[in-house]
Amino acid sequence: MMRALFSGVSGLANNQLKMDVIANNIANINTIGFKTSRISFSEELSQLIGSAQQNTSGGMQNAVMVGLGVRTGSIERDFSQGILQATGKNTDLGIAGDGFFVLNDGLRQLFTRAGNFHFDGNGRLVAANGSTIQGWTADQNGEVPQTAPLGNIVVDSTLLSPAIATRNISIGGNLDATADPVQEQWTASRTFTTTGGVSALATTELNALEQTTTPLVAGDTIEIAGTNFDGTPVTATFTYGAGNDGTTIQDLMNILDAAFTSTVALNNGKIELTDINFGESQTTITLSEGTSNTGSITLPGFINTATGFEPKTSTSIEVFDSLGAKHTLNVTFTKTPNTREWSFEIKLTGDEVITEGSTGTIAFASDGSLETITYSNGESLLLFDPNNGAAVMSVNLDFENQTGFSSITQFAGVSSVLLPFQDGQSQGHLSSFAIDTSGKILGTFTNGRSRVIAQLAIAKINNPEGLLPVGDNTYMSSASTGLPFIGKAGEDISASILSGTVEASNVDLAAEFVEMIIAQRAFQANSRVITVSDQILSEVTQLKR
Repeated sequence: MMRALFSGVSGLANNQLKMDVIANNIANINTIGFKTSRISFSEELSQLIGSAQQNTSGGMQNAVMVGLGVRTGSIERDFSQGILQATGKNTDLGIAGDGFFVLNDGLRQLFTRAGNFHFDGNGRLVAANGSTIQGWTADQNGEVPQTAPLGNIVVDSTLLSPAIATRNISIGGNLDATADPVQEQWTASRTFTTTGGVSALATTELNALEQTTTPLVAGDTIEIAGTNFDGTPVTATFTYGAGNDGTTIQDLMNILDAAFTSTVALNNGKIELTDINFGESQTTITLSEGTSNTGSITLPGFINTATGFEPKTSTSIEVFDSLGAKHTLNVTFTKTPNTREWSFEIKLTGDEVITEGSTGTIAFASDGSLETITYSNGESLLLFDPNNGAAVMSVNLDFENQTGFSSITQFAGVSSVLLPFQDGQSQGHLSSFAIDTSGKILGTFTNGRSRVIAQLAIAKINNPEGLLPVGDNTYMSSASTGLPFIGKAGEDISASILSGTVEASNVDLAAEFVEMIIAQRAFQANSRVITVSDQILSEVTQLKR
């Protein structure tokens, strides 16, 4: 009976332990990152009552053994994935897949699946118990060196994004292939004619014109007034006489040609004044007789027969010098008279001094693609002094898509040019951060730039069931876990880090209730074994009576 009593006692003790495991699981059903435990039993030592032996027939008789109860074989944790619950807090992190976050409590390396982290007053990313989260710090270029040591994740609120001088500007868009420049033209309202209404020639004498009602004499004048294309006033006098300015229409046109920045021609008896420049013009012209003339000639007025037009389009962008100061750069494209050719001019709106590379022409092939770029002074870089103490800037104007942005073309359609990219920046302060699926902490700065600040480490444990729980949802390695492999999520380890989520406990409450019923019944059955064994022992002690 003593064996039965001790077996019953072992059953009670171990099923009570099973209840302890179940109770712990249920207690942690809402614990972030908790992993449920499972207990398994094994038979205790067995007592040999009779050895195996051979009987007279030659057959073997099995050994006779009786068990001495039950013992706990193992208590194992189930590290299966728990569901990820959204929290909206960007420092709450959940792992989808294998791996553990790596912590350091100042004395040892710890591991956890509970990602309810926050930043402390020193900018360190820490767990709920204050242990620091481990990872790697990126350099100024946002790169995590391969040989960088594992250390605390720290986000310094005073972190700066340094000023960088602009070195490349991308130019894209389209210039209208149908655009043509027009020169302003003024044409006499009347035709100079000779006898019979025949249109006069340039060599025709003024006194041979039908418009001359009284012959001109030497000293008579024709007064010329007006404005040039740029608005500057024009005043000149044609004096009739062979020894002075002349006597023919051509002689008059020579005076006009000298007075205006235009070309003068006679077309079917009408004087035409054409600007030598393209585009908008302020040209005007008036001819009148001198007030003291002896002769008399009817002079024509002039009408605007062609309005000046110069196809052009402009765009601008802000660039930055070595001190981070902004400069507004304007680029203007103007259609030239040459086929498929446009000129460009670059200006800066402040006190900057441009020394090279601000003007030139671009020519297009017949398919609308950019063919050649010619700078006026042979330089292919824009050089200018910011004139504020910053270094002289050397900027490459990328017409040809070398920086990865669309290049400029010439197709029929509205001209629309833009400067989609420049690689400079002003100084910026850290304004916000985010954590991506690989554990990279991406800082966003007030200058609009972003870069990697740090990257969280993930540990892969070969035998996670061998981890030793040390409280606060953390574990430490043991002899049975092997050495942890520490790497990066999505690169070295098949896992993703999801910001704004935490991993819930993987406890299955229904399964725990079932296990609780089984443990309860097993405990009751073992108690009955002890009760019956006690009754039998009681009967034995009554035999002497």
